[in-house]
Amino acid sequence: MVTHELTFYLAAAVLVVLTVESCIKLLNRNTFGITLMVYVTVFAWYFVDPFLNPEEYDYLPPFSLGQSYGQVLLFLIGFRVFTPAITRWIVRRPSFAIFDTRLTPREILVATGAIWLLLFLVGIYRMNGDVISAVLPLDGRGGETMWGRGAVSSSAMGFLISFGGYLFNAATAFLGALIFFQRGTAWRLLAGAMFAITLPSFFFAGTRSHFLVAVLPFIITYLFYGRHPLIVRFTVLAVAFVCLDQGFRFVTVFRSTGFREVLAAENPYELVDENVRTTGLNMIQELCFVNAYLDSGDTSPAYGARYLNELLNFVPRAIWPSKPLIGIDYAKWRGFESDEGELGVSTTISAGMIGGGVLNFGKILGPVAAGILMALWTGLLIRWWEQRKSLLRLMLFMLGVGLTFNLGRDITLLVLWPVIFAYCFVRLTELWATNRFSQLPRGATVVPARVSPVFAGRLSQ
Repeated sequence: MVTHELTFYLAAAVLVVLTVESCIKLLNRNTFGITLMVYVTVFAWYFVDPFLNPEEYDYLPPFSLGQSYGQVLLFLIGFRVFTPAITRWIVRRPSFAIFDTRLTPREILVATGAIWLLLFLVGIYRMNGDVISAVLPLDGRGGETMWGRGAVSSSAMGFLISFGGYLFNAATAFLGALIFFQRGTAWRLLAGAMFAITLPSFFFAGTRSHFLVAVLPFIITYLFYGRHPLIVRFTVLAVAFVCLDQGFRFVTVFRSTGFREVLAAENPYELVDENVRTTGLNMIQELCFVNAYLDSGDTSPAYGARYLNELLNFVPRAIWPSKPLIGIDYAKWRGFESDEGELGVSTTISAGMIGGGVLNFGKILGPVAAGILMALWTGLLIRWWEQRKSLLRLMLFMLGVGLTFNLGRDITLLVLWPVIFAYCFVRLTELWATNRFSQLPRGATVVPARVSPVFAGRLSQ
């Protein structure tokens, strides 16, 4: 059993201590409390699954589990040690952006809505004008979706489709967060309608990570800026968590075969096995396999080459025909090689944020390297939070927080593309607004609606 390993208790104890520290700092209005989301991510991906699916760990050698939880411990220590210095370095760096854009929440909504509408129309066009199938892709992974494409594409069109899909994901997330900053009821309803229309397309497409990117900024913005009492907001958060958990179980069961049968059934609950458990949070199991992969001699630490391949993944295959296929070697070693798939495997396997570090820098330095990368990401989020008097920067922060949980599965640009494209949109908007207001006195900023004092604060010096 996992709980028999000493390193499990050590890692769990350190995680609890660091979580309590972050909670205290958050309550004391210290933005270092934003690290809490990283600890929640570690807990969800590395501590939950052994208790949800204990039978999946019975065949793993105790030494392997002990080694893996030792690496979780190294990750936590590395993250905690490097985060303060990295955060100070990132936050104090001069910014060339102009934050007093004086753009109103309504103007930002109009710009975001225009991008959303354009991409929505393009998506419907790609579905041959079938609006219903675009909004409700009931065939799941077996059918067509607005932004679906082949796993390997050598054409420039494949790159543009990916770009459109990620930008559409980011625009949807922005719409959800912008609902809370609109002063007029009509504008709130407009933002809510566009947001609500889009959510089913992400849900029924069967990719849980994309749905989380779209919905988490909405939930987090409500928690931060909702006008209800704090206890009500936390209650809503708990209800949302339960709904997400149940919804993802539903998606897990039917995303490969489609949802038409279950939705057409007189009693759809009979088709859902009551014993279905939440799956996919097994990154501690994958960490055991990553260590075994290194021990097998079939691979060796890449010394950053895998991270470099992730960084250069944006280069279209039409320009770089020999671009490496990310993670395919590991998937083949795990036994998922197949002649039927475009990639040579039946499915790709995520090694996890700690496992990715191990594959890059080995069993000791790898977890620390992953901790440093998460510290860099946390520092960037804190910088955006410090710039929250600009509603555009606040939207970036909310989107980034929504993406953090997905980084637990892999620290990769495939996760971060929505926020990267959103940042480009923000910078272009800021430059346009700077020219627009260049003749007006500086200093007036667009201050978002009241933020709960629990979550407001400054970076501890």
